[in-house]
Amino acid sequence: MYTDTTQLAIDYPHLAAAFAHLPQGEAHLQRLQDLNTSWQRMLTTTRQYAEVVVSEERPAVAATATFDIIYAGGGLNLLNAAIMTLRYGYRVLVFDRFTVGAVHREWNISREELQELITVGLLTSEELETVVQRKYREGLVRFHSAHIHVRTTELWVQDVLDIAVDAEKLMSVCIKKILEHQPAGGLPNVILHGTTFERCAVQPGRGVVVDVCDSSGLYASYGARLLIDGMGSTSPIACQLNCGRPFSLVCPTVGTVARGYKQGNKPGEVDPEVGEVLVTTEDVRAGHQLIWEAFPGRDDQVAIYLFYYAEAGQHVDLLQLFDDFFALLPSYKDTRNVEILKPVYGFIPAGYAVSVPWQRVEKVLAYDHVLSLGDSAAFQSPLTFCGFGSYVRNIRRITKVMQQALQDGCLKASDLSRIHAAEAVPAVARIFSKFMIAQPGQASWQINETLNVFCRVLQASGAPIAQAFFKDRVTWLDYTRIVLRTPRYYPNIFRLALTTLTFNEMMGWLFAWLQLGRQSAMYRLYRLLNPLVRGLMALLRRPGPHLALRLLGWSEAMEQVGRSIIGQKKRSDGRVPGIVPQDGPAFWLGGHWPQG
Repeated sequence: MYTDTTQLAIDYPHLAAAFAHLPQGEAHLQRLQDLNTSWQRMLTTTRQYAEVVVSEERPAVAATATFDIIYAGGGLNLLNAAIMTLRYGYRVLVFDRFTVGAVHREWNISREELQELITVGLLTSEELETVVQRKYREGLVRFHSAHIHVRTTELWVQDVLDIAVDAEKLMSVCIKKILEHQPAGGLPNVILHGTTFERCAVQPGRGVVVDVCDSSGLYASYGARLLIDGMGSTSPIACQLNCGRPFSLVCPTVGTVARGYKQGNKPGEVDPEVGEVLVTTEDVRAGHQLIWEAFPGRDDQVAIYLFYYAEAGQHVDLLQLFDDFFALLPSYKDTRNVEILKPVYGFIPAGYAVSVPWQRVEKVLAYDHVLSLGDSAAFQSPLTFCGFGSYVRNIRRITKVMQQALQDGCLKASDLSRIHAAEAVPAVARIFSKFMIAQPGQASWQINETLNVFCRVLQASGAPIAQAFFKDRVTWLDYTRIVLRTPRYYPNIFRLALTTLTFNEMMGWLFAWLQLGRQSAMYRLYRLLNPLVRGLMALLRRPGPHLALRLLGWSEAMEQVGRSIIGQKKRSDGRVPGIVPQDGPAFWLGGHWPQG
């Protein structure tokens, strides 16, 4: 922990100089160091973890301190908390060790995805517009090409991360609604700032008792039927649930929200109608391929991020990345008249190790009465690492299944483990992220060359497929066509795969691809059986609530797959993207089959 600013200035001179002029710079620096320490302790040491969830009997908690749902962590799960109280009438408690609703990253999403917040009853159309900062004309994906040996290809996408959301405004709306709403039981909802999770006692059949400590050192206990772990990537609950096993991938991210960038479409300028989704400006630096994002916000504000992909176990350092950010930012954008408003930063995790059928390691999401959601569950896209997008895409299904679990008393670990974000598409995309991690002995330009090929393949596949890929909505058929098309443009992909992926990773990818295909087949079956499934769920709820919940989870997953397909724009021939003829060589050969 840096307490000596002189030493900080020696080790990270650009970071020290910038933070010296930032509002609450010292507080942000402490938070950065806390994140660094927590992450290194969890992933690069012995991975020891504390027993913070235990099974034990406790005295009854007073009614005023008893809730239906307690949320540990006041970030994205505020959306869930607001829906569960507004739509279903549950009493909720939300607490955070810092400030409930404080976010360390701006959020971008598509308009279609954002409409989910209206559908689930969280926001009205008017309220939604108040949290929208800006709409972009299109998004840019561009990778450095100075030393590559393939054609340079820029990818321009529409309806991908094209809405800039005012994260603080959205969180404040959720807090206001939670505090003002009167739950069914008559007692008010509660928001607690500066409150740290200590431990949780599970009492089978009764619920949980959660011990917390406030900023003044006072301890308190609260009871609930369900505890939601939303404490992020370094959550002690998620760490215990998975016995200290690390995430498979992590994306260290830093940046700033600032104003004063010169507007325009020339190099170094910011085009307010374009979101820069993924951009590189150089080859691998110090063992990492640094990637930029730039998203214009309200008025002349711009959120700019710098990040890289890393495997679990690799040394990652937010302080060093922030130092690189301030050193390299002038080579990316003109910073001569820029005023920094706030820093943004964090570790964004993705999944656990890709598993194979004969060595399958299941991610554990729940104990009885305890469930991990959000970053602590780590189901977001390993390509865009957009936790907000993943959360919103899945929120209708998750809240609906959670409501039935609470209503029918299905709160055992086996029941709660079915409440999570969709993982079929992120699972197949997880291997793609491996190609964005610098490998020992690999040419410094290799990642940029591979990514230029990736842009070319998506460009050739068509705009709807490219959009779906970035939204974790690509279908099995379209994904297969992308895979088959790649060797045409880049025969070296086979050699590169052999040097980048282990045998288990290649087999894990194949298994994930088959799982995605199974999901596609199950959706077709679901369309035929939908009326029967709905009737069966209604019949089973009383005599077999656990089976009814399982059917509901499957049904809602299929509904989400259907929304993904329907949400894609129809092609010029009137077909929905991803639905192609089911016979003939064109189906099997994909991009290798002549078109037209």
